[in-house]
This record gives sequence, C-alpha cells and structure tokens, in this order.
Amino acid sequence: MVFHVKNPHTQKKLVPTVIVFLMTVLALSLFLAQMPPVSAQDGAASLTGKIYDKGVDSDEDEFYDSLTVGVEVNVTTAGTFKVKVSGLYDSESKTIDVSGQNSTSLDAGIQVVYVSLDGAAIFESWLSPVNVSSISLYDESDTVLDSQSDIPLSRTYFFGEFGLLPALLTETIYDEGVDTDGDGYFDYLKLGVEVNVTTAGTYTVDGGGVYDPTPNYVIVQDKNSTYLDVGIHVVYLALDGTEIYAASVNPTKIASIYLYDESNTTLSKVTDISLSGSYTFDQFQRPVIEVEFSEVEREIILGQDGSICVTNAYHLTNLGFRAEAVVIGFPEDAYGIEVRDEMGTVETSTENNTMTVTLRSALETNKTETLYLIYRIPWSSHISQTNGIDYTLDFTFYEQFNSTIGKLTVSVTLPKGAEFQSSAPLDPISTKKSSLQETISFAFSDVTPSDNLNFEINYKYNVFWGSFYPTIWVGILAVAASAVLFFWGTPKTISAPTIQVPPKDLRSFVDAYEEKIRIRSELESLEERLRKGKIHRRRFKVRKKMLDSRLSTVSRTLSSLRENIRTAGSQYASMMRQIEVAETNLEGAEKDIQRVKTRYRRGEISKGAYGKLMEEYNGRIETAEATIDGVLLRLRE
Repeated sequence: MVFHVKNPHTQKKLVPTVIVFLMTVLALSLFLAQMPPVSAQDGAASLTGKIYDKGVDSDEDEFYDSLTVGVEVNVTTAGTFKVKVSGLYDSESKTIDVSGQNSTSLDAGIQVVYVSLDGAAIFESWLSPVNVSSISLYDESDTVLDSQSDIPLSRTYFFGEFGLLPALLTETIYDEGVDTDGDGYFDYLKLGVEVNVTTAGTYTVDGGGVYDPTPNYVIVQDKNSTYLDVGIHVVYLALDGTEIYAASVNPTKIASIYLYDESNTTLSKVTDISLSGSYTFDQFQRPVIEVEFSEVEREIILGQDGSICVTNAYHLTNLGFRAEAVVIGFPEDAYGIEVRDEMGTVETSTENNTMTVTLRSALETNKTETLYLIYRIPWSSHISQTNGIDYTLDFTFYEQFNSTIGKLTVSVTLPKGAEFQSSAPLDPISTKKSSLQETISFAFSDVTPSDNLNFEINYKYNVFWGSFYPTIWVGILAVAASAVLFFWGTPKTISAPTIQVPPKDLRSFVDAYEEKIRIRSELESLEERLRKGKIHRRRFKVRKKMLDSRLSTVSRTLSSLRENIRTAGSQYASMMRQIEVAETNLEGAEKDIQRVKTRYRRGEISKGAYGKLMEEYNGRIETAEATIDGVLLRLRE
C-alpha cells in the first residue's frame, strides 16, 4: 500500500507519533506475557464447616482401605486450592496419626474436595476415630485461607473395619434362664456370645445391661476371660437373676457386649441385641436379704420419776443382697418409739411387735450401718417390789434375728441412791458408780436364736430417794425466789446463756448443704440421661461412683456441722430438726414414688390412682424442699 502525503510538515509529525505508539504496544505485550495466570487470593474461598465421610473398600475384601473425608468449600474467586486433613482421634481423645491432602482447581460456588486417609494407619493404631483433628484450606501459594478443628465424623469408625482383627463378635447370641437349685426360679440369665477367632489367644467377653420394652433397665453384668483357638466359639456369661427381679425388668434386650484382647483393647462390640427367649421378672430368683446384727449395745436407764428408757444401738452388716429395709422387734408395751441413724430420724412402719425400718440409703453387700432404737416401757411391767426397798428388774432380749450375734452388751443404770445386790443367771462384767448412781454392765458372745437371754437385777432402793432431789431443788428455788423478792422486790428475767455459732460454721453448713442438693440433682440428671440413652453405661457407672463418693463426704461434713450448730441453742436446734424432718419427708416421698411406679408397671393400680398418688408425693417433695430452702436462707442471713 502506498501513502501519498501532500503536506511534508504533517509527515514529520506523524512518524514520531507512530513510533511511540508501536513502542508502547510492544512494552505492554511484554508485560502481559510475563504475568501468571489468575490465582486465588485471600478471601477467595473458605470452609463451610460441613464434611462428608465414608469408608472405601477398593479391593472388595470386606475391609475399608481408606477413610474418605469430603470437605465443603465456599469459593468466591475461581482458582487452585489445597485442602489438608490432619489427624483423627477417638472418644477418649487419643490421637490417630494419619493425614491427607488434595490440590484441585475449583470454580466459584460451593464445592466438595475429597481427601483420602490411609485405612492401614487407622487399623494399626487400634483406635476408633470419632472426630477429625483439623482441616486447613490453602491457596496456590500455600497461604492459609481458613482452618477448623474438632470436626465430628458422621459415626464412629471401628478400627476393625480397616483390617483383619484377631477376633470379632459375630453378633449372634444364645440365651436361657437357669435354675440351679430347682426352686422354680431362674438364678441367672445365661448368655452365649459367639466369637469368630482368626488368631488364637486369650480374650474377654464383657456384657450386660438388661432392657424391657418400656424401656426400663437394670445394670447387671458379667465377663468371662478364656483362651480360644482359631474358629467360631461360644463364650458364656451369667447375669444375676436377683438383680433382674429386684428391678422388675422383663428382659427383651441386652444393652451391650464387648470383646477385649489380653491388653484390654476393645476388638469388637455390639449393642441392643434382642434376646431369643421371652422372660418376665417374676421368673427370676427372689433376692436373699441377710442382715446380720454384728453387735448390739443396749442401755437401760431407770429414772427417778419411775420411767424406764431403753436405747439400742444395732451395728448391722449386710451378708446378702442389697437391703433397703430391716426388721427390728420391740416389746408389746413400748411407747415413745423413735429410730435414728447417724444423720437423724428414719422412716418406719409398724406391724404387731415388729418394725420395718427404711434405710436412708440401700445397704450394699458386706457394708455396715448403725441404727438406734429408742423407746420407753412401763415401770410396773418390768419392776417388782418387796419389803418396800427391795426391787427386781426383769428383762429379755426380744428382737427377732436369724443369725449369730457376735457381741451383745447390756448396761443398766439404777436410780440415784439405789444399790446393786445381785443378778441372774450371770454376773455383771463391771459395776460403775458416779454421782450416787450405779451402772451394771453385762456381755454376751456369739448369741444364737436358741439362747435364753432372760436376766434379772436385784437392787435396794429407798422410795424417799425418788422425792429427795425434787425436794432439794424446790427448796433451792424457794430460797432463791425469796432472796430475789427481798433484795429487788420484783424478780428479774434471767437470760439463759446463748452459745454463739461461728459464722464460718453457718456458712460452711449452708454451702455444704447446697452442694449436697447439687450432687443429688446431678445424680437424678445422670439417671435420666442413661434412661434416654444419652450416656454410655460405663461412663454412667464411673460418674455415679464419683458422685456417690462426693455425696458421702458432704454428708459426713454436714453431720459434724449439724451437731455443732444444734448445741448452740434452742433456735438452732429447732432449725436442725426442721431440716431433719424435711429430709425424712423428702426421702420417704421419693421412695414412695419409686414404689408406686413399680406397682403401676406391674398393673397393680389404675392409671387414675397412679396419677393421684404421684401428685400427692410430688406435693410432699415440694413442701419438704421449700422447708429446707427456708431454713438455709435463715442460716445464711
């Protein structure tokens, strides 16, 4: 092409302009050629917090070769990104050292990046993952854009799913009730648990926890450790029938069965396994409750006013099944009867000449408890008089008991001025005098139900002693009153000394009692969580044991503080009595609720009666709690 320029001056101006334009275009091209492709920048993507997981069996050998984690990424600017998954951990926060990453180009929008974790590493850890430790998102230049930690997997991946274990539960069980003594009741529920062994060794099967359709449950367990060769074997467990009967549970399912190796590592577990047989709780053995009076201490005080006060201290040892109540006898003519334990008055019910004492808390096997029975008996029924000054006390050991009593001691305190003469059929082990009052002590060893425990005490007593001290006191008071009238004309009020309770003791009592309330509330919550399946039974047992131990410690502290406060004056003693009465009412109502629930489950009462009783018992609980709260508020003030 030929350009014809008519104006030479214009031509001179155009050439430099074109040259400058061409040089600019060339420089811009070189700059653009050196620029890298578009890459992600800060804020170009983030993690949504959602993950997806599944086990992958690549070779179809029934074991997962890897655990694939799908990580959801929100991309705002398309580019190349890297997702890294680091570490897994199990339910006890033990770490599984395994990681993986995936770099890929992602378009804008919600994307899922899949990262594979080595299944062999999971298997070799012998830990079952429940959470991902951390997930990190990087851009192309390895700059961290986002990260998250402690992300839960959709389920627990048992490590045995990633490799061949030495032994596994087949999930097949066999069951039957076993009556060992031929009395028509099952002594235990026999479970046969099938185990598939690929490597011979010693293994432990641990199972238990029985449910009915309600669901009610009872924590009854057994375990069996045994050597097993290669092959399929059946390992047997025996679940105590008395526990099943006591809980009124009609077994339909076993809560859990675990298989452990010699190092106590969990190899396999199954849960909620249905029993093949049909059972009701009343098919199982009735609990044998055998409470032994290991030691009994009796104190008999003959009063100046013609009264006889008896205090019996029973040291109980439970040799049988868990006991919630004991039966104690008392004389036909006893009156003013009271039963206490170390913490105060306990609930009782009386029929004929026996009393059923409801223990404050169940007495477990081989545990001990002390109860105090206090009552009065008529003077005329047990004291006879001859010659005006010769008296005889006749007494016997009347309690009903079925086992040997290791030690029985009896002390008799005579009225002031009385003089001990003799005893039959045995002599006292000691006599002790103090303030013109004599105490005679007797001891019996290895007492059996067939032993004759009648005894009598003969003593001399001048009837004038009965009025001697009252006469002296009346005289002293009369003289004092005359002196007051003589010197002051009008008697003045004399205030009884009041012992000041240290504020620290009051605060400690209130704080300890509020802690007791919190522990009881946590125990109730723990039971509810177990009933709803929100906590594992093993963890429940550990936590409950800790709370029971703490509650026992707090109760001992309260008992000590209670006595200190009680002795400070009638006002404080009254408040302590209010708490004790409220506690008794509260515990009685709670036990009544448990009883009525059991009766309702058995069909012994109607739904209407059940609702009415529950309303009544809950009202008693609210009243008792309000009383306790009121006393605590007054003490805090």
